[in-house]
Amino acid sequence: MRRRTFITSLTVGSLGAIGGYSLGRARSVNRNSDKTVIETLAGMTLEQLRNRYRDDLLNRFLPNMNDYVIDHENGGFMCAVNIKTGEQVSSEKHAWYEGRGIWVYSFLYNNVDPNPRYLEVARKSIDFVLQLEPHGNEFWPTLFAKDGDPLTGAGDIYGNLFIAEGLAEYAKAAGERNYYDKAKEIIFGCFERYEQSNYAFRPDVLGIPNNRVVGHWMIFLRLVTQMLEQEADPGLEKIADQSVEAIFNRHMNPEYRLLNEYLNHDFSLPGNEYADYSNTGHSIETFWMIMFEAARRGDNQMFRDARDAFKRHVTVAQDAVYGGYFHELIHVDNHTWNLDKVLWLQEEILIGSLFLIEHTGDRWAHKVFEETDAYVREKFYRQDYKFWNSGGNRLLTEYNMNRAEHYHHPRHLMLNLLAVERMIERGGRITGLLG
Repeated sequence: MRRRTFITSLTVGSLGAIGGYSLGRARSVNRNSDKTVIETLAGMTLEQLRNRYRDDLLNRFLPNMNDYVIDHENGGFMCAVNIKTGEQVSSEKHAWYEGRGIWVYSFLYNNVDPNPRYLEVARKSIDFVLQLEPHGNEFWPTLFAKDGDPLTGAGDIYGNLFIAEGLAEYAKAAGERNYYDKAKEIIFGCFERYEQSNYAFRPDVLGIPNNRVVGHWMIFLRLVTQMLEQEADPGLEKIADQSVEAIFNRHMNPEYRLLNEYLNHDFSLPGNEYADYSNTGHSIETFWMIMFEAARRGDNQMFRDARDAFKRHVTVAQDAVYGGYFHELIHVDNHTWNLDKVLWLQEEILIGSLFLIEHTGDRWAHKVFEETDAYVREKFYRQDYKFWNSGGNRLLTEYNMNRAEHYHHPRHLMLNLLAVERMIERGGRITGLLG
């Protein structure tokens, strides 16, 4: 087993701080000292790209969600539908998908279109899921019947965290403080449980009885930093700091400079095959989130570290033969990959690369954005289908036909739509925000 060491400590705070920045709608930056101007992206003017994002979101995704996925009677989301026809495959609901759906429709209301119908969709899902709230620090059941009857026992930490993410965003949209406070209660309960020495995620599958998980830090970080955009909170700041420190200084393997997804509770490498496992998908997603957090804090050093790690993981994950990116490096030293392709990873790369373009004009990011945008349009999008396919084999000749992807896909559309709109407002000038 490799001896584990720590990389150079990342100071979390205000290294080279240049002022905080929020990534919401119509909050432009007044730092236009850099003369770089972005006129086109992916073969389109910024206005054309904005219009395509709006069309994908408002004219395709949302109407099909309304017609085929949303349970207008009971509240909630039934995502098991045939992506070509919209035919319902199952009426079961999933705790993850309820929280994610609440967030999507609340964020949509807050940042894209304050249509009260979107708030109603979010509220009905909240009413549905809160009636099933477990006691104490227990986790929500994984699956529910259409009417709300639990179909499984307690699920995992992600269900609770996604529900908290939805509640926090809804609180902002509806102006109802109690949902923000409920989100904090859930987060602190989850973090307390995660910090316990006997906590384990999927120990029967992973063979790690007490573990730390990059995916957990990632969700904690994204959730609390969104909440910190609403108001300061020392407890949430502490979770954000611990998450960033764990990602950079504990999970980053110093030998091959990739994140180890799973570690023992004491942050040592596990004594099995997961010592050489890196979830490049989670890693890439994590580092754009840290770049966003660096912008919120105005922290140049955090940004540079996250940018470099984002580029490293994107480069390693590339399928240089057939295009696109792989999300699981099963064994680093043997270079063994899961060859499946998933939509969400490609879209995380689009989010992160557009962030770099907007703020720095990064040429590497230009190339990656344009190649990835062309790839996803060719491989995951079908004009005659109700929903994009969420993933399949390496060549995407076979793919998942029975799931409407209602979180990563609209999140990508909304975040990048907002980024392009900010760029248009600045006449294509990069912000120079982070040097």
